Amino acid sequence: MDIAKKAIRNTDGELISYRFIRNNPNNSRLCVMLPGLGYSTDQPLFYFATGLFFDKGFDVLHIQYEYEVASFTKRGREEQFRLISDDVEKVMEEVVPVAKYTNIYMMAKSIGTGGLAHLLEKSKTKLEITKVIWLTPLLQVDMLYHHLQKCWIESLLLIGDKDKCFVKQRVSGLAAKSNFKVQIFNGTDHSLEHKNGVYQSIDCLKAVMKEIELFTKE
Repeated sequence: MDIAKKAIRNTDGELISYRFIRNNPNNSRLCVMLPGLGYSTDQPLFYFATGLFFDKGFDVLHIQYEYEVASFTKRGREEQFRLISDDVEKVMEEVVPVAKYTNIYMMAKSIGTGGLAHLLEKSKTKLEITKVIWLTPLLQVDMLYHHLQKCWIESLLLIGDKDKCFVKQRVSGLAAKSNFKVQIFNGTDHSLEHKNGVYQSIDCLKAVMKEIELFTKE
């Protein structure tokens, strides 16, 4: 195992940190992880998913944007998504060797799903993405929902029915798409944690990891 922790500057001069965990020099499989604004790649969903992918032989790239919250939230949604998209693309161009990976998964949470959707929309001919995992996407945002409606890549969408971003009609609409698998976790919030406490949250975390593992086998 080789772990590289570095940072690059985006067009606004902000530092964008990343952690690149490599299995072996000749690996052809990669999972790129995009966190939420307040949910980092060190927190449970990403921590355990990282172990899952690594155990399956994937390299893992954590893109750890940490925007100044006050200034970031002043931006409109489209600008937020564009900023994340541009920064993710910049890190990938800097870090990921050209044509090295033939099996690429993208996994994003919350605001990261907006950045990922924007990236996929503008990079249809540039990125060879195999599958996408959408964790608690911002389905209440029209722009993101429309991006997901148009998404052509095989996708797994995981969301809780107590999440502020849960929109039943939109979840059902995406579940009807042939390239989407949707799993709803009853009683869980935007962190996919259960309102009834620790043990129920751990059970949910286990169920999430099982869904991701099954998705990597299909």
